[in-house]
Amino acid sequence: MRRNDALEGRASALYDPALPYHNFAHALDAVRAGELLVRRCRDDGVPIDADVVYYALLFHDAGYHEDHGRLGYATKEEYAAALACQVLTEFAVGPQTIAQVAAAILATHRDAVFRTNEEKAVRAADLAGLAADYQVFRASSERLKREWEFLHGIEIPWRQWIDRTREIIEFFLSQDIRLTRYYLDEHGDSAFHKRAQANMRRLYEEKVGAEGVG
Repeated sequence: MRRNDALEGRASALYDPALPYHNFAHALDAVRAGELLVRRCRDDGVPIDADVVYYALLFHDAGYHEDHGRLGYATKEEYAAALACQVLTEFAVGPQTIAQVAAAILATHRDAVFRTNEEKAVRAADLAGLAADYQVFRASSERLKREWEFLHGIEIPWRQWIDRTREIIEFFLSQDIRLTRYYLDEHGDSAFHKRAQANMRRLYEEKVGAEGVG
């Protein structure tokens, strides 16, 4: 996976640093998760185009702060894919690669169908934080809550937020996006799923179990 400083500088301008979560730092976190996943794919002999994964993760939340509907796009992912296509064309990336990047970005939508290894890798890298160290997972959850409140202009109680989050996480974990042996423990169970579920349980116990948290 070849990093490109000029391209990353161009991509960073498409993210709003005022957003607590869907900012350029998140994109770079996803890129790093993608790098690790690509290495694991290669170790396991899973064919994958590292450039497609890199480009898609770099732009997968571009323009998140903008009103995609007003701009003529059905979803934030469609808008991000359009921005990626525009910038990658400026950087003389080939049309076949650009088409694969756009498809991989669209694969990050909640209800998307993901078929290629690149689409699976991008979706998995975007969700990598679910199975991160608990402190990282908790901090991400808190940033997402602040961002939701910022974008909607209202506050949401922790219990309601965690119930919403748990439903979303359970949906994502119901999908099979395993690419490498990393996702299985010694019993053949998904280590990724088990860590994500443990993180969610601990967050619930900390935030909802504590009186006075709102």
